[in-house]
Amino acid sequence: MALLSQEDQNFLRDHFAKSLQADVTLVFFTQHESKLTVPAQQCRYCKETGELLQEVAGLNDHIKVESFDFVKDADKVQEYGVDKIPAVVILGPQSKGVKFYGIPSGYEFSTLIEDIVEAGTGDSHLGAPTKEELKKVAEDTHIQVFVTPT
Repeated sequence: MALLSQEDQNFLRDHFAKSLQADVTLVFFTQHESKLTVPAQQCRYCKETGELLQEVAGLNDHIKVESFDFVKDADKVQEYGVDKIPAVVILGPQSKGVKFYGIPSGYEFSTLIEDIVEAGTGDSHLGAPTKEELKKVAEDTHIQVFVTPT
């Protein structure tokens, strides 16, 4: 069963076709399901997040999904600096990897889509004054944005 309505799929197909100029990889960190689980250690929303990413990737040939197990693929976890799941690292030619934690549902879904487009175009849509100010930042900066559904 599709998570996205046919109308949303059609919109996204068109949006990606008009916008994406390069390949984008969604590096997905999850916890693979097992018949033997400890409920307190299960990843809430990993399954749904993975299904959603696969559905989005199926809408355009420029979008690929790579999945890694948070426990078994510790080298990849360390490489990408992921510290919780579900996690998505969005990679493109101009992108160092925006990290998205949690399920991208509700308003966060549109943020995921625009992050994909930005990674596939290299265009942040920031104004010239903002870009000039950002050039003054001399070292890597870690920025976190927290949202909560209300």
